[in-house]
Amino acid sequence: MVSILLLEDEHYTRRFLKKLVSENPFVDQVIDTSSSQEAISLARQHKPSIVLLDIELAPEEELNGIQVAKNIYDFSSETYFVFITGYAQYAIESFAVHPYDYILKPVKKDRVNEVISSLADKVKRKQDAGSSPEKMMFKAGNEIFMIAPGEILFIEKRDKVSLIHTGGNVYRVQQTLGELEEKLGDNFSRVHRSFIVNLNKVSRIEEVSNRSYEIGFAGYGKTALMSRYKFKEYKHRFTPL
Repeated sequence: MVSILLLEDEHYTRRFLKKLVSENPFVDQVIDTSSSQEAISLARQHKPSIVLLDIELAPEEELNGIQVAKNIYDFSSETYFVFITGYAQYAIESFAVHPYDYILKPVKKDRVNEVISSLADKVKRKQDAGSSPEKMMFKAGNEIFMIAPGEILFIEKRDKVSLIHTGGNVYRVQQTLGELEEKLGDNFSRVHRSFIVNLNKVSRIEEVSNRSYEIGFAGYGKTALMSRYKFKEYKHRFTPL
C-alpha cells in the first residue's frame, strides 16, 4: 500500500495536488492538511510512505515544511520526502532529511506524476522485498543454490559470471548483475558497474582514488568498489576513512 501525506496551505494548490496524486494508479491513500502541527500528528498516526510538503507555509504556522519534515524524520526515517518550493536555496537546509526530490512551482502535472510514480515503485519494491522468501534460488551450471539474501555481502561481475560473496562461500552463477539486482530488495544497490552491495553489511568505506571508493565488510577479507557518483548518493549512510 502506497500512502501519501500532503502538506500545503494554499487551498487551490492542495486541492489540485490531492486530485492529481489520487489519480496515480500506484497510490492507495492521500491524506492532506494545511497545518504543520497536524501534518506531524497525521504522520505518526498513518505512517505514510511518502510525504509531499510545501516549504513556504503561511506566517501563522509555527513550522515551515523543512522543519515539519525534520520532526517526521525523527520517528520515521524510512519515509520519502518530496518538497514543493519556488526557491532552490532550501536545498542545503533540507539535506538533513535526505529529500528524494523537489517539485518547483508553478507545479506541472507531468512533473508530479514522474516523481510520484518513481517513488511509488520504490515503495512497492521495498514492501515486496519485506515479504520475499527467506531464501532465493541462484543457478550455477547444473546446480541450484538456495541463499538467504541477508547472507549476501556483495556480488561481483568477473568476466562472464557473477560471484556471490557470503560470509563463508563464493558462488559462481550465470545471471548478470542486472538480473540479480531485479531479484534483490532495496538493501542492495548497484554501486559500481561491476558490483552490487548489501548496504546493511558495509562496515567501512575508504577513498582509494578520485574516481572510486573501497568497501569493506566485517570479518571478510575481500572488498568491493563504489563509484564516486554512487558515493554521493549514499554518503549519508557511510563515514569515509
